[in-house]
Parts: sequence; C-alpha cells; structure tokens
Amino acid sequence: MFKLKYQSSRIFNTITVIVLSGLCLLLNSLTQINFHKLLLPNDKPEFSATGIAANLYAPDGARLYRLLAESGNQFPERSRIGLINLTMQAFNESTGELAQQLTSNDGWVDSKTTLAYLGESVLIVSFDKDPQKAIQVYTKQVNINGATKFANSSAPIRAIQGKSIMTGIGFSLDYNKKFLTIESNVKVIYVTN
Repeated sequence: MFKLKYQSSRIFNTITVIVLSGLCLLLNSLTQINFHKLLLPNDKPEFSATGIAANLYAPDGARLYRLLAESGNQFPERSRIGLINLTMQAFNESTGELAQQLTSNDGWVDSKTTLAYLGESVLIVSFDKDPQKAIQVYTKQVNINGATKFANSSAPIRAIQGKSIMTGIGFSLDYNKKFLTIESNVKVIYVTN
C-alpha cells in the first residue's frame, strides 16, 4: 500500500508538470510581443531624440546640408520628423563654405520627399563674401522644397540687406537663381553706403 501511494503521487506530479508546462507554453504564445507587427498609436511618437545633428553629403563627399535641432519626434508610419528649435544650413558644394542658414522655433522635415516646413520665428540668412550683401529674412510659415531648391510663404516678411529694408506679404525664394520675390504690399527703404 505504501508503494501504491508513492506511485500515485509520482504520477500526479508528472501530470501536474505536464499540465503546467502546457499552460506556460500557451501563456507564452498568447503574451509574446512581436515587435515587427506591433501597432503603435498614431498620435504617440515612435521615435524621439534630443540634441539632433544630421548631415547630408554629395557623392564626392562634400557636405551639402546640416540639420541641428534641440529635439525631434517621428510618428508611426510617417516620414515627417517634427523638430523644435531647429537650424538648417546649406553649404556651397564647390567651396564648402556656409551659403545659407535657416532657423525656426519649430518645423518638420520629410525624409522621403525632401520637403520641409519652418513654423514660427523663421530667420533665413543668405551669406556673401561681402557682409553688406548678406540678406536676412524674418518671417514665419515657410515651405521648402529641397529637390527644386525653392522656398515660399504667404506670411509677412522683413528682409534686410546692409542698411536697406524690404517688407511685404508673402515671398518666394529661388536658391538656384539666388532671387527673392516679395509678393504684395512691398515697401522698400534703400540705403546706399
């Protein structure tokens, strides 16, 4: 009789181990997270970074653009990266010198379409070897197309070159032609040196 009790407790323990192992495997398969199929909420960032510094180079190794930002977020299934306190710099491909600098409190860059948007407190500076020919443009809500090298806005604008000041509403800036067009309500104070 003692031997039968011992045998039945071994069988019970074995069955218990099999059932618990099966339940553990079932629980594991039900709770396993597959990160490749994980759906994130569209209103929450998928990536977040601080102290952003990114560069884009030409095939020959010359730096074309640099992007600096205090912080940035990218949301699920979007190619746009939202940025805070950003600076975008464009370099002359042949000399490597800084040609233009754009700063803004906020904006975004689209990594697939090379489009960008600068929100509030935008400052666009076009540098020249002669500091009197450098142009500073103050505005907001600027759309930038990196492929066509074109920027525009329908917001008020104030452009300063040396001591001369131009103001108006809306502008377009062709980077290739280095040509700034103010759309309407244009006022110019031209000062010669």
